[in-house]
Amino acid sequence: MTLRQIYYQLVTKGLNYRQVAYICKVGRLKGMISWNSIVDRARPIYSIGRTFETIEDFLQDIGDYFNLDYWIDSENHIELWTEKDALSQVLYEIAKEYHVTVRVTRGFLSLSNKKRWGKANLTILYFGDFDPSGLFIDKDLQWSQVGYQSFSRIALTKEQIATYILPSIKVNRLDPRANSYIATYGKRAWELDALSPNVLQKLVRDTIEQYVDFDLEQKEKTENEIREKIGNLE
Repeated sequence: MTLRQIYYQLVTKGLNYRQVAYICKVGRLKGMISWNSIVDRARPIYSIGRTFETIEDFLQDIGDYFNLDYWIDSENHIELWTEKDALSQVLYEIAKEYHVTVRVTRGFLSLSNKKRWGKANLTILYFGDFDPSGLFIDKDLQWSQVGYQSFSRIALTKEQIATYILPSIKVNRLDPRANSYIATYGKRAWELDALSPNVLQKLVRDTIEQYVDFDLEQKEKTENEIREKIGNLE
């Protein structure tokens, strides 16, 4: 989880973000919290990637980079889109098992990426905040003429907020969409981060499996067989 996710899990405890960050810092330094339990995705690393000493070393490992297109013969073409970069890896941890792409919009998506990402017959499975701008992103994507066919908000929904009794925050009244949101939903808003990672990942798995119309085990078997053949190349 990111610090932001942990903060939204504790928002009802009266702690501010800096307090949560300090607690997590001390917890890790004292060995009370695993270093692998908290991630920082806000600072990217730029690298040429893995390097090799010889052609033989490369050929031994190249099979690991082969990925079969599981959906090539499927009637369904799906992708997961989310406005929250902090949650992208939580979603992708499950999506990658089905070779489903996860895209991060970072709020409202630019026109360039709407055009670049859009394609015919694409179904977008969307994960975003339940707040004035978060809900308007749905409309913005559905209004865009970029080629995809279907849009479905998977989370966050009003039903999920009630089911999991999620903590809320005050609506940002500086948001130009605040008044219309408050008139419909009231003065509280909810962040996608408030859902636990386990719940999010179950939503991802359950949703993707509704679209799977192929034998997943057979796809995995075929993929592994091809990887093995590539690994045996000399």
